[in-house]
Amino acid sequence: MSDYKFFDFVNEGKLIRNNNMERMTFTDVSDLVLLYFLALQTMRYYPKARMFVQSYASEVLKWNDWTSHRNSGNDMYNLLSIIDGDKKILEKLKDPKSAMLMRERTHFPTLTAKRLLRDMTNNKAPSLQDAGDIMKIDNSLKNGVTSYSVIRRKVSNYVRMNNLERKDTVTRLENALKARGRNSDLVDYFTMFVMSYDLESARTRDTEPMVSIPDPVEADVKDINMLRLLGVPTKDLPFAYKALSIVSRGQALPPRFAQAYRPIMQIIDDIVKAGPGYVNLLRQVHNKAKIAKN
Repeated sequence: MSDYKFFDFVNEGKLIRNNNMERMTFTDVSDLVLLYFLALQTMRYYPKARMFVQSYASEVLKWNDWTSHRNSGNDMYNLLSIIDGDKKILEKLKDPKSAMLMRERTHFPTLTAKRLLRDMTNNKAPSLQDAGDIMKIDNSLKNGVTSYSVIRRKVSNYVRMNNLERKDTVTRLENALKARGRNSDLVDYFTMFVMSYDLESARTRDTEPMVSIPDPVEADVKDINMLRLLGVPTKDLPFAYKALSIVSRGQALPPRFAQAYRPIMQIIDDIVKAGPGYVNLLRQVHNKAKIAKN
């Protein structure tokens, strides 16, 4: 048993087992897959933490692949099964239709992921090849605006960082894991790892959104044209449609996108100022639209 006892035990997955799937989008799952790889990779730089990584990765590879959902599998196994396994599992996500569209556009590097996990299972120290493998995984999952590529580059350069830079990187990663997978089986272990090695930075600001991220599915031409009926000029249509995807990630809306979305914001503002009766009418229309969309 290790000096850090929490590294010796790996429980069954909690994220999927706790019926959280219906609150997750395909984008949520994609982000978590990358964050899991980054968290495990970071822990590999610390010999005693590497024992936990070895145990966790071996559980992911227990069945040699992740084609099927398994209640006894850990969270990373089941997240990978959504990204790269039986497509039937997509029906349990928050928005199955958009999830299927996103899945069709995702070409996950299965062999690369397995090679990296095997190195973790064999208790190997991080290597230069790992940076390329994680970049392939990141690129395959990059279906929309993402800020986690920044963390990925920092983790890949971890060995060259000073102590303050490492603390900043680890704290950003911890914040992301807590926000995007707060019920997952890896969060508690990673938090204890951060505490054990004193890797938390008080200077790093938490900017993570505490909500599910909508899937950035490409709009049909007819969807974009609907915005014209709301007063959006033709030249602004593509920018207005992508505005929601940007703000959903907690990121600032660039001026060009804000300008494009202004006619729609003006409509909402007029309805709010008109009083509760008009607001209730808008809510009724919205509820009917959600049903019709599905």
